[in-house]
Amino acid sequence: MKILISGIAGDVGISIGRILQRSELNAILLGYDVHNEHYADDIFQEIFTMPRVDSISYFSCLQELIKQNSIDVFIPSSEPELRWFSKNLDSARKLEIPCIMANQYAMEIGFDKLGTAKHLRASGLTAPWSELVSELPDGPSELPCILKSRYGAGNSTVYLVDDKEKTHLFSCLYPQYMWQEYLPGTHGEFTCGVYRCLDDTVRVIIMRRRLSSGATAYAQVVKEASIEQLCKQIAESLNLRGSINIQLRIVEGKGPVVFEINPRFSSTVSMRDKLGFRDLIWSIQEQYLKQPAAAAPSNYPEIFICRRFDEILI
Repeated sequence: MKILISGIAGDVGISIGRILQRSELNAILLGYDVHNEHYADDIFQEIFTMPRVDSISYFSCLQELIKQNSIDVFIPSSEPELRWFSKNLDSARKLEIPCIMANQYAMEIGFDKLGTAKHLRASGLTAPWSELVSELPDGPSELPCILKSRYGAGNSTVYLVDDKEKTHLFSCLYPQYMWQEYLPGTHGEFTCGVYRCLDDTVRVIIMRRRLSSGATAYAQVVKEASIEQLCKQIAESLNLRGSINIQLRIVEGKGPVVFEINPRFSSTVSMRDKLGFRDLIWSIQEQYLKQPAAAAPSNYPEIFICRRFDEILI
């Protein structure tokens, strides 16, 4: 089996490679990114440089790369590519091999943060109030609140706004952003891996996390029935197929409140794989091998897990 992974200069692409490297699949791993200023030679047998997804030559180059190397499975890990495929699903079918990602509707909702809040409310689930900056000329009625990109990824474009004068400045600078309810982190922040199998069963792992530079650096596995039930309801509301990541906080008087759905493998994918939540492997089993997803543990160990950076001299 030959597997092609994109975005290998990023943490998700590297994590996917490491999972497959230590897995029982014995796959030949190939990878690519838009530049070669990275080191992944110890994981991938071959590495390529590809055009950006917004390049006119991107898809034709991808097709050629897959054809020339007899690729069996393609796993896009970069969010720009996944957004592109969510809008160009016919292109994914033209690859004529499994493209491992969540279903289109889950990506459509998850990649739109305002759409996520609207979807949750329409599904009868608690969601933070969320409004476009351009639709509130006088600024948000409630402070403090969060200002963030409607479509952007990561935490680099998220601001806590607690001053009325600042809201006018931000409104001028970021008219396409959105205001969102501030959710106090009294009980911590949770990241939840959610996988829905082809037989409609839903698997959930919950971790209370600490962020460093926008990624989960330290996490504790927890058991919380209300969070697990909420994640299952969201998976069913999205008619989920595959894996997503749900981020939430527990708010006094409201319980768990979801503020983001990442419809892709997250930066914790390798962490949870080591704990038995093998959503990447399950995806390949179901979508490529046409087998039922292997059994999940009945319980996940309530342990701490952390990630650190390494320096490599080339």
